[in-house]
Amino acid sequence: MRKIFTMGLAAVLAATAYAAEPSGYYDSCKGKGGKSLLTALHDKIGSHTNVGYDGLWNVYKTSDVHADGSLWDMYSTKNWGKNFKKCGNYSGVGSCVNREHSLPKSWWGGGSQTQYSDAYHLYPTDGQVNGQRSNYPFGECANGTTLKGNGCVGLGRLGTSTFPGYSGTVFEPDDEYKGDFARTYFYMAACYNDKISSWTSGEGGKVMAGNNYPVFKTWVVELLMKWHRQDPVSEKETDRNDAVYAHQRNRNPFIDHPELADYIWGDKKDQSWNGEAVADGSFTLPVDGSTLDMGTAGTGVPVSAKLTVKGKDLTGDVSVSATNGLQLSTTSISAAQANAGTEITLTWKFSKAGNYTSKLTLTSGGAKSEVTVKAAVADGLPATAATQVTTNSFRANWTYVGDDTNGRYTLDVRQGNVSIDGYPRDVDAATGHYTVDGLDESTTYTYTLASATMTSNTVSVTTGAPIPSVEFLYDGDLRFAGEAGTPTAAEEILVIIENISTAVSVSVKAPFEISTDRTTWGTTLSMQPDEDRMYMRLNADREGTFSTEISARAGDYETESGTVTGTAVDPDAEFVETFEANFAKTYTDGPYEGSAARWMFKNIGVVGVASQGDKIYDGEKACRFGKDAGAFIEMAEDKIGGAGTVSFYACRWTNTQGTSDDDAVILVETSVDGGTTWQQAGSATVSATQYTKYSVPARVGGNVRVRLTRTEGKRINLDNVGITNYAQSGLNNPDDDYYSWDAFSPAAGVLCIESRNAAVADVHGVDGITYLNAAALAAGANSYELPAGLYIVVVDGESRRVLVK
Repeated sequence: MRKIFTMGLAAVLAATAYAAEPSGYYDSCKGKGGKSLLTALHDKIGSHTNVGYDGLWNVYKTSDVHADGSLWDMYSTKNWGKNFKKCGNYSGVGSCVNREHSLPKSWWGGGSQTQYSDAYHLYPTDGQVNGQRSNYPFGECANGTTLKGNGCVGLGRLGTSTFPGYSGTVFEPDDEYKGDFARTYFYMAACYNDKISSWTSGEGGKVMAGNNYPVFKTWVVELLMKWHRQDPVSEKETDRNDAVYAHQRNRNPFIDHPELADYIWGDKKDQSWNGEAVADGSFTLPVDGSTLDMGTAGTGVPVSAKLTVKGKDLTGDVSVSATNGLQLSTTSISAAQANAGTEITLTWKFSKAGNYTSKLTLTSGGAKSEVTVKAAVADGLPATAATQVTTNSFRANWTYVGDDTNGRYTLDVRQGNVSIDGYPRDVDAATGHYTVDGLDESTTYTYTLASATMTSNTVSVTTGAPIPSVEFLYDGDLRFAGEAGTPTAAEEILVIIENISTAVSVSVKAPFEISTDRTTWGTTLSMQPDEDRMYMRLNADREGTFSTEISARAGDYETESGTVTGTAVDPDAEFVETFEANFAKTYTDGPYEGSAARWMFKNIGVVGVASQGDKIYDGEKACRFGKDAGAFIEMAEDKIGGAGTVSFYACRWTNTQGTSDDDAVILVETSVDGGTTWQQAGSATVSATQYTKYSVPARVGGNVRVRLTRTEGKRINLDNVGITNYAQSGLNNPDDDYYSWDAFSPAAGVLCIESRNAAVADVHGVDGITYLNAAALAAGANSYELPAGLYIVVVDGESRRVLVK
């Protein structure tokens, strides 16, 4: 399936006009080829706007969406819709969306350089499949493992490379997106050409050549050029190019001009690119020099295949011919049809077994494309290679040649020379495939088919190896808030380590710290496969907002969690808005630059002591809320450090004759998402005619905004809005029994159980021995000496595993 939308002619013309790069955008690159052309492209696109890692989500709203606005995921079949869960945690395919560095950040050693958040190579993808891909190279693998779950399937597979020149582990993306990723890598070679020679860490050393030309190792260049030619630029890519350009102000030249790849890495690298179309046009599909495999057929049974023909700027009709008896549905295609894209049908029939080839030729004026077509013919019933191989299943395939019994063939699956349970069994002959499941991982099986009078060849297939996995589990978004110079409270993170037999190295970026015993803290730690918990905190020595991913590595495997954020505030800092800056005295809507923050006003005036009936609490000015309903003041920027209590001084407006307006009600709201949504903190009734202090508890951690809205009454004067800090970490519910106690090993041979309240504990060893039975726990810390080992601690019906050192 290609990524094509159906649009009317007017829409196509409009999209084409919009999609074109700015006039003269690549003029500085013309007249160059090979390395010089790559350098010129770097000079053109290397400098661009960095949208920031968090800013990628905003880019994705236009860059990676289907026509209906739903998220476009290149790693799974999940229909995410417009509102999707961000990782965080994932529990199988289709559980959450991650930001995938298609060129893994570990290859350049990590860090928050510009390439860390470049939208041209970061895609929104399924978190589980992203984890499967890890930091392995892209490649091709004949029998890789595909993930399934939650009613959807991963797009791509992990396995051993079968592409010439490399034999390591690779991740093969779906055919539909191979060209997209090839052009992404070409973009990275150009955009970061001044620094890419050093991107050889870890798995990157198997892909990158360690230079700035040709940038990639030979096998990678050949693979990317193959994908680039076989999966040409789609409308999805041109739309994405325009959308990212709107944010970053640079473009992917290999989408605008796909031919550039040939002038840098292909057959034309010794020629100069002039940016002009070929006089007679060219064929984008089929790729000149490519091979089409029609598969395996039986004698006397025709085999057929569809061939897509797509031209660019062709001016003459296309002539199609083939050798060696290959039949064509047409031998002539108009230039208009070819430029728009069309299909022809190829049919071949053979009288005897053997391997056959044909030369298929397409010509249009001076444009030409030659394709080698091949097919294998077997005596009898042809069984073909297995597909959709997972750790416990595969799809057995065959070519239907008739000779069935009541529409059925017999499928036999064997391990060694013995049929597995449930086989042989009858299968629908005409479907051509059957899914075999319930298998053992990393195990070789064979299958054959039998018809009424024929038996097939034997096909061998090996199920996938178990995929290593490290998951960090916590509720929602994990965020910390505290005071600079003082560590925050520790938050518990559950860790699930699967299919890894060695120690796992876990790391975060300072000023975050992690620990397994809440005693020894640092930015890295080592976890054994049977450990299942760690702790995290923020320990900043200065005020600011911080973020990190939790990364895990074991051998070649590498993964990371979603983003953890934290805010540290100056413990002596105060937020007090005095409204001393000038603003319209009459009731006005608009922005206001305050002394503590920027604000948005509605039906507000800023008045002085000379104004009729107005009172000032402090200084020379104060706010006056107008008579109209819904008057408000709203922060237009975040305050770091949370909001503990929101206070303000207010009084009913009174004219010079002493007549006051009615009591008014001020609703206090907070927002932790930049003003997108608001939560009520409480309200205060302003009834006094002299300034009175009103306070409303908010208890919101992190970055926060505050809004004060007059929901009842009429005019009031309001001054000196104060917001205290609020240090609260995480999202754990303090009333939840699970979080009312904890157990860990602070030192060798010691088990510590901390409980908020008096409770009763049981401790069981994995050897079946009960070491503590109904032990009374006092509120606070309770320590016990135990031999080193793994224990199950049970308190109030909740259990934890603890590894005593």
